[in-house]
Amino acid sequence: MKAPTHRDSDPADMRRKAVVWCLLAVAFLPLAAWAQQHDAPVRYEDDYLSAEFHRGRRDMLLRFLPENAVAVFFSAATRNRSNDVSFEYRQSSDFLYLTGSEEPGSVLVLAPGGIQVDGRTVREVLFVPPRNPSEEVWTGRRFGTVRAMQELGLELAVESTRFDELVVPLLRDRSRQIHHVEIPDGVASDSELAEQLQTFLAHVEPWVLPRNSSARLLAMTLASGPDLFARLKEADPQPASFPDPELREVAEAFAAARTYEEWAPRRTALLAGRSEGSTLRDLLDDLRSMKTPEEMVLLQRAIDITAEAHRAVMTQTQPGWTEYQIEALVEYTFKRSGSEFPGFPSIVGSGENSVILHYETNRRTIQPGDVVVVDIGAEYHGYTADITRTIPVGGRYSPEQRAIYELVYAAQEAGIAASRAGAPFRAPHEAASRVLAEGLARLGLISGANDQAGLRRFFMHGTSHYLGLDVHDVGDGGNLVAGQVITVEPGIYIAAADDIDPKWWNVGVRIEDDVLITAGDPVVLSSGVPRQIDEVESLMQRRPVS
Repeated sequence: MKAPTHRDSDPADMRRKAVVWCLLAVAFLPLAAWAQQHDAPVRYEDDYLSAEFHRGRRDMLLRFLPENAVAVFFSAATRNRSNDVSFEYRQSSDFLYLTGSEEPGSVLVLAPGGIQVDGRTVREVLFVPPRNPSEEVWTGRRFGTVRAMQELGLELAVESTRFDELVVPLLRDRSRQIHHVEIPDGVASDSELAEQLQTFLAHVEPWVLPRNSSARLLAMTLASGPDLFARLKEADPQPASFPDPELREVAEAFAAARTYEEWAPRRTALLAGRSEGSTLRDLLDDLRSMKTPEEMVLLQRAIDITAEAHRAVMTQTQPGWTEYQIEALVEYTFKRSGSEFPGFPSIVGSGENSVILHYETNRRTIQPGDVVVVDIGAEYHGYTADITRTIPVGGRYSPEQRAIYELVYAAQEAGIAASRAGAPFRAPHEAASRVLAEGLARLGLISGANDQAGLRRFFMHGTSHYLGLDVHDVGDGGNLVAGQVITVEPGIYIAAADDIDPKWWNVGVRIEDDVLITAGDPVVLSSGVPRQIDEVESLMQRRPVS
């Protein structure tokens, strides 16, 4: 029997087929949407760090980690604000440094000895959330596995749903040494990262000690050799000062060891049966603290944007403005110039708020005669600037404000001059402190240049911190090394008090610049912002007449 022709077809049957085809077309609309958006750009700028840069960072870690190591890095947690509204996402600095990915819900695994995946041996695997067109309508476009390998340069990317399959055998393998850095907290149970983190914590007892303190230094001894042991012995950390029982145990063992040879076996015993949260941290800190030329391009861009914002403040601020109006001008300038975020909450402190170090409320109305401390930093592609200027809202410093400003400026000059390769990290602070102590004594605000308690009353913070992917970036606090970037930021803060002449009340001055350590002289990267008194006052005369 011959096949029926169209003319032979039943009209009702044709209508049914038409309905079926319409339903199929609707059902496959998501696939059509996938096809349409597959090649759309995930990010629109082409000046991110290269895939080669990130691959080089991973290769460095793989080179220094033990052959049996498995290093696991989690992306930052997303933060819910309300219902289906989240806070703006900011990737973990370590994760960004190693992958270039700004996506949530991802996990990086490095294994110098290799991992078997689908019949091949690889040393790096990036687990990424599966692409879902209907979800991307809400979240924005995602890399997916193919793009992650193509654009980020990863050896292998797989969907995060395979984490249990591929990673759990590694976590259960007692011959493997599990390394990690800080474990993300506040991970929502329904987030893309929750399942992977839950799996990891079911098999690994985290061992990450505090950072940026004597506790951090103590933690580093768990991974480092005789030089750091000797430096920490000089610091003499007191076990009783550590409230955490585990950390106190480490401190007590360290105090009991007279030599590194005595300490080494005790260190091994303390780390036995635990994941390694110190070695990896130490290695990463060493890498991140030394900025490459490629990184310096982005950091300099962040600094230049911040400098532009400071100049805008100097040329526009008027008495009667509120602190938040200055903040708005700053952050408008950031966004207009391409910055993704402020690197930290903008500090705009006037009058009595100029003497509060981390004042972030920014609600006061600025009065004639006030000085305003403006401590700001734009972030650009992950790298953060940090520059502070103190300006006279009326355009001219009073005699008292001028005296304090000149003193802080002299201290900063001394601190910058001391910022040289090979010098101790504290050298800028010690140089600045000497100048401040001598100056405060001359002004009659402390009893003498040796009055350390008096100095700490008016200068209660350090002079420098490392700068990079975090505003207070990683670094071991040892001798300065060419390629590091630090801040130099002395200050004097005189709050109202019965024992102080009222003419000095509420004079807070901080001057902060970003400084590159080189093999020669230090380089002030933020020199685009006036900091000498005459330069500041001259620029402020350009303000429109109110």
